Amino acid sequence: MTKCSVSFEVGADNQRTFAYLADAANQPEWRPDVKEGELVSGAPGVVGSTWRLKLRGEVCNFRITDVEEGSAISWACAEDTSWPVTGTYRLSDLEGGGGTRITMDLEMKPTGVWFVFRPLVPLLVRATRKRYERGLQAALG
Repeated sequence: MTKCSVSFEVGADNQRTFAYLADAANQPEWRPDVKEGELVSGAPGVVGSTWRLKLRGEVCNFRITDVEEGSAISWACAEDTSWPVTGTYRLSDLEGGGGTRITMDLEMKPTGVWFVFRPLVPLLVRATRKRYERGLQAALG
């Protein structure tokens, strides 16, 4: 299991940022690796809700596993993926207001051929962080 954590900031307030992240259908707007996102069951931000994301060459199904209203959303990819991952988006207000810090905690267990890349996972996540930050800034204003 590989664990890593990255943080970035957006100019939107906590409530707006939480609502946006809780709706995974928004992911294609801010994640360049996601082509489509759709709700399969449940509702955004509700424990047990399931989502389907179309990534480059793979479909990932995941479910919301825990929600702390306004401060954290946890999720887990369904079992059928070569890159099993669980994660949590943690949100906190920036000092002085005017924005939100998002900390993304991830636990990954690459399988198959991806196992060889396990030591590189933290580097890949850190490299992706900037693109996610730019995407969220553009989407949330």
